[in-house]
Amino acid sequence: MVYLKHKILNVGPTEPWSVREKLCLASSVMRSGDQNWVSVSRAIKPFSEPGRPPDWFSQKHCASQYSELLEATEAPKSVLYRRRHAPVCRIIIIIMCRHFV
Repeated sequence: MVYLKHKILNVGPTEPWSVREKLCLASSVMRSGDQNWVSVSRAIKPFSEPGRPPDWFSQKHCASQYSELLEATEAPKSVLYRRRHAPVCRIIIIIMCRHFV
């Protein structure tokens, strides 16, 4: 039972990402692409909030968070495949609007 509890705790971050972290993620994806999670992860590690665990920006968590951001923007799938940077720009705009409005 202890093993299961420990396993569940290590699934991923439970706290929400900060606005700064989300913007860093979106900016890094814009530079490196949404298939190069090694580069994305490395690029945003220096921008983590204090107290974050070392694996906060792991490749898996970055990809998962980016997927959540895409879903939150409600961008049509056809747009996602036609224009590579359109979803990232949309994410950045929505994050900024939600934070400052």
